Amino acid sequence: ESAVAVYRRAYPARLTEALGETYERVWRVLGDDDFLSTCAAFVPTERSTSHNLSDYGRTFPEFLESRAELVHAPFVGDLARLEWTFKELFHAKANDSLPATELARAAGPLSILVFGAATALLSLRHKVHAIWTRDLEDDSALEPQSWRGREDLFLYKKDGRVFSRPLTPPETAALTGLRAGRPLDAALAAAEGLDAEAVSVLFRDLAESGAVVEVRRPI
Repeated sequence: ESAVAVYRRAYPARLTEALGETYERVWRVLGDDDFLSTCAAFVPTERSTSHNLSDYGRTFPEFLESRAELVHAPFVGDLARLEWTFKELFHAKANDSLPATELARAAGPLSILVFGAATALLSLRHKVHAIWTRDLEDDSALEPQSWRGREDLFLYKKDGRVFSRPLTPPETAALTGLRAGRPLDAALAAAEGLDAEAVSVLFRDLAESGAVVEVRRPI
């Protein structure tokens, strides 16, 4: 009985520790009391089904948004989605990237760009990128204007690191079309407001990111 009692105490503690490792920024924003009480409420609702504890907590962002006591931080669900995506990419196999010179040579108006698995496009209801990237030693209060408004982010893994890039609405439209398998000219045409200079910047960054692994020709 005492051995079982130890397990009963250790199991939720270990799951809480796993949540803390994945959602480090959420923990910092909420503080110890709110974060740990939220974890205590979440753990009984979701069992661990993987031998790898880093897989635990996929639905935590939605759970955060359901907690009435966290109404003062309405952005934490999106912050958690960003942290989960970062964790997934960090553990993902790196893209077998197409060299930038080959991408430039192969890409044409009707080309279809194939993105590697170690990439992600996030569309969020709150601006959380600056909150996620700010110095952990920064204890200044977060003001509502810092998180109000939508935000789109492109994340990718390269050289063992995960990088992130905020997107403009036209860039989001272009990347959404490209990742959905639309031909290059069609994806760019749908990105209203994406001028020639912006297209050049976007493709320079795509080439440097190593996100594209193949260029397919139309059939």
